[in-house]
Amino acid sequence: MNLHGQNVLQFSIESGEAIKSPIESSVLLKFPDGRISKLYSDSKSKYDFIDKEYFTSKGKYILSIYFIAEKYGQDSIEYDFELNGDEIKTTISVNFDFKERLIEKGNIYEKGEEVLNGYVRINKYYNAPKTIELSIDNENIGTEYYNGPFFKIKNNSTDTLYGEHLPGYFWGTLSYLRNDSTLMTRIGILDYNFIDSPPLYPDSTKITSVGSFGLRNKLVPFDYRFEVLLAKKWQSTGIGIYEEHKSFSWWAGTKEFYKLDLDFKIE
Repeated sequence: MNLHGQNVLQFSIESGEAIKSPIESSVLLKFPDGRISKLYSDSKSKYDFIDKEYFTSKGKYILSIYFIAEKYGQDSIEYDFELNGDEIKTTISVNFDFKERLIEKGNIYEKGEEVLNGYVRINKYYNAPKTIELSIDNENIGTEYYNGPFFKIKNNSTDTLYGEHLPGYFWGTLSYLRNDSTLMTRIGILDYNFIDSPPLYPDSTKITSVGSFGLRNKLVPFDYRFEVLLAKKWQSTGIGIYEEHKSFSWWAGTKEFYKLDLDFKIE
């Protein structure tokens, strides 16, 4: 079945500097209708592209990933994910490095022999429901440690919502806006050592800022866009082991986020 909206594909692949030998890698994507497309096949250490018309149908997609390093060996996996037709953006990120294998022993991990590692990250983004509201918080003037601008997320939905980085914190980005195009996106500082805070329950409100500590209390006159990601379930920032072979460890994970943004102007 055809998709009803535009789902932008953002693809990237990168090999770490620790892999010194000549390398070859390829990534194939199998569509729900059986078609196969080559996303990448080369020996470059870094490559990426964006395509606004790549995904044309919903259903199950299968990634086939092959990696050959002359000095260390070769391996491959298949990893599948679903598109339901409501995605506005899908990112596929593939990375490789060469480092010690982590071996679980009881409650701790010990370093083992060095192996190749492949990481497959797929993020799917959706427009946030209208029942989730984002507005400027003009009453919050900040402190010595927490700067503006501040915003409020009001959850009028029946879902409990979680932050992108920590479950109970909603840290976003601020971009300059010109002709509906974003410029100079500011991420701010991300501090994962914050104390636990509850998620955003239905019929409740949370404060959100640029990163963990904000940006500045007084913005220069311009058009801006604040964007924050939310999820319907808690998703750790990392990904887990997918397959572990003799000389290769594969890590993979798929995450889903609501994208909530607000355009505003500082006179």
